[in-house]
Amino acid sequence: MRNKKGKEPAQKPKKKLTWKTFGICLLAAQGICEAFALAEIVWLDMLPFKYLVVINVILAALFTCMALMIYKKTKKHPKGPGIFRKVLSVILVIAICTGSLYAGLFASKVRKTLANVTSVETDIRAVIGVYVLEEDPAQTLNDCVGYSFGAMNTESDSEYTTCAVNEISGVLQTPVVPTGFDTPDDLAGALYTGTLNAIIMNESYATIVEDNEAYIDFSTRTRLIYECVITDDILLNNGFAAEETTEAAAVEDVTAEPFILYISGSDTRSKLLNVSRSDVNILMVVNPQTKQILLINTPRDYFIPNPESSSGAKDKLTHLGIYGVDCSIKGLENLYDCNINYYGQINFTGFETLINDLGGVTIDNPVAFNSKNVPGYSYSQGEITLMGDEALAYARERYAFASGDNMRGQNQMRIITGVINKLTHSSSFLTNYASIMDDMSGMFITSLDQNEIEELVKMQLGDMAEWNTKSYAVTGTGGSEITYSMKGTKLYVMYPDEESVAKAQQLIDKVLDGGILTDEDVA
Repeated sequence: MRNKKGKEPAQKPKKKLTWKTFGICLLAAQGICEAFALAEIVWLDMLPFKYLVVINVILAALFTCMALMIYKKTKKHPKGPGIFRKVLSVILVIAICTGSLYAGLFASKVRKTLANVTSVETDIRAVIGVYVLEEDPAQTLNDCVGYSFGAMNTESDSEYTTCAVNEISGVLQTPVVPTGFDTPDDLAGALYTGTLNAIIMNESYATIVEDNEAYIDFSTRTRLIYECVITDDILLNNGFAAEETTEAAAVEDVTAEPFILYISGSDTRSKLLNVSRSDVNILMVVNPQTKQILLINTPRDYFIPNPESSSGAKDKLTHLGIYGVDCSIKGLENLYDCNINYYGQINFTGFETLINDLGGVTIDNPVAFNSKNVPGYSYSQGEITLMGDEALAYARERYAFASGDNMRGQNQMRIITGVINKLTHSSSFLTNYASIMDDMSGMFITSLDQNEIEELVKMQLGDMAEWNTKSYAVTGTGGSEITYSMKGTKLYVMYPDEESVAKAQQLIDKVLDGGILTDEDVA
């Protein structure tokens, strides 16, 4: 558009982005990133106050230094920083922002992981699986129309089986009437011989049948194609009463009062740890005032009364886990005459993904062997590096050793030690923390709440105290018995040595009462 004189109006010159404006943007970005990091660290609530003060001072100092670098004038550059300082300022701000974002995201990830592992599902009562032979063409439950089914008809989980059968009938849109069997062995045998096309079985029993030599290959010979998760709501919808769960009694302050944590380890294929067989049973007795920790190991085959039985029928300790973690807790409380305050469950199968995330683990293997539990794996003597599937097969093996479960327990500790070494002496954790933290959610759950874990970490960071950790394992003699969970089939059991159990009770009481244990105490 021309003016009256026919000339184009003069255009206003565009404002150039000055270093002053750009510097404000740099400092704003740095301030936002630092504030994000600080907020996430404070929200995580794991660091003692003195550490938070140090972090605040460092972040404030970094912000002040960058402000001076960006704006301070010198005799050489009276109008502002020179090109070198400008470039260096940009690089440093980018580095500080990157570090702040990483710290904030890391703290956020830890907090979310803690929320996941402490969000214990208490209404899951069982996971009922549908199994076919590995070579069966069925890939999903929908492929099983017209199949013959079998199921357990035992009183202990008849309600779960009924709920599962109703759900399976709904999926197939045709009534399913399974043949009933009294024992998991009989049910598995019918599948092996081809009498049945598929079996409906509590996934916890799927691990028990492998105790029988005839079905040692159950995990590889069969394939799980469907899962029915039985919850309180499902029980109610099928006309059954919801089950009552007894929660362990938490202490008021985990940083001041002694407590007992039950550690349960499982190699089940189910991801729902609170309804699985427990192959590792350790009581961790903790006194935060004396900094004393006592680990009591109880063999998985210990023959003790099953709290699920109204008549006090005995069972292998490992089988108690299939009735819920509270059943295992009651059994151990009765054995040691103590009160267990918390529990933590570890799915050893979850280590497979974790180990892959870490790039494998290195262990010192004392004896060369070929795996029999999971065929196809060989392990040489000496230092070896294992990836996830190799480490899992290594940790599950017991049939290749004369000492059986004793060697398996030692090998599991070697794998765990390898993981700890990798976490603490390698950059793998820092570079893969996101995926590792995600995998932790599927590997570990605990009844400790998030605040209690945060307080324990804060206490340790605050005093950096050294803990006196002692271990003791109760013993026994081997035998063969019919168990509550496997009626009609004799299984290997371990009869408790009463003297060792009594000594374990004395050690537990000593720690709870504020005593300090010596090597002689646990010898």
